[in-house]
Amino acid sequence: MLANDIQIGMRVTVIPEGMSALVVGRPEYYTPRAKLVRVKYENSTRYEYKLNHQLVALPTEEQYPALGGSHVKPEGDF
Repeated sequence: MLANDIQIGMRVTVIPEGMSALVVGRPEYYTPRAKLVRVKYENSTRYEYKLNHQLVALPTEEQYPALGGSHVKPEGDF
């Protein structure tokens, strides 16, 4: 995923783990070809920095309404 396409609040899949996560920070410089992005895994308290090419955006329908989707956080999730 290109660093310019990443938005705060975007739901993504992290390729190595195959888990859904929420982008909570802007891409930060790492190398000229890679940026670090802070993500929070869904249903977890874990935050991590991941390389932008390890993230794949979920389809628009699965994004939150602020990003044009219709996803609603299930009750009881954090």
